[in-house]
Amino acid sequence: PSPNQPRKAVDEDLLEELTESIREKGLLSPIIARRDAPGSYIIIAGERRWRAARRAGLTEIPIIVKQADELEAFELALIENIQRADLSSLEEAESYQHLIATCGYNQEEVARRVGKKRSTIANSVRLLQLPRELKLRLARGVLTVGHVRPLLALNEEGAMIEAAKMIERKGWSVREVEKWVARKKKRPTTARRKTIRNNALQSLEDRLRSYLGTRVSLRESSRGKGSLTINYYSLEQLDTLIQRLLSGDDVASEDPER
Repeated sequence: PSPNQPRKAVDEDLLEELTESIREKGLLSPIIARRDAPGSYIIIAGERRWRAARRAGLTEIPIIVKQADELEAFELALIENIQRADLSSLEEAESYQHLIATCGYNQEEVARRVGKKRSTIANSVRLLQLPRELKLRLARGVLTVGHVRPLLALNEEGAMIEAAKMIERKGWSVREVEKWVARKKKRPTTARRKTIRNNALQSLEDRLRSYLGTRVSLRESSRGKGSLTINYYSLEQLDTLIQRLLSGDDVASEDPER
């Protein structure tokens, strides 16, 4: 068997069914292999049939020998698994990423080689950004690709995991998940809005403090109302502050006494 087989998991029940079929009718379709060394071959496509044939007690099976290097063999195995829908969503994503990392292909090139759209490759590879806990839930079939893909928009691992738990608890459909994520991204939480406002006020306080050279305090109440407090500690400092505050006033520049 190939150490780079794209499919990692094997369904034991399906393998046993295939074993019984081969035991009764024999292996009807040859596997594809490449020569590795004299008398040694590595499977390109048909590893599951090979395993089932061994379980059925066969000592010889028909093969087609194909001239291919390791990379070409991996591509052929990937295509064969995709055409047979034998790969899980994560196995497919990992296989695409293997081609990108090993060969330097971009997503467009991978798409051309495996007969898929570039957007399909991009969406598949994005699944690898999921937290490990969500990958496990996806692999076990607890959640579907349609459920977890929208959660990537949350960007934070903790938020994705909490959202996944809520989806399971409420039994949401894919459409309900998409709507929930869209609302969450569109409207920041109260805590986040408060943080944004506080940061903006703090930044403005710092700018005023630096410009005026004294303590400045901004306080916001409701509906955009609030107060600005500028502290001074001597009459001379007050004069300086007034001059600085009125420095851009046309009237003040015409009448210094005002």
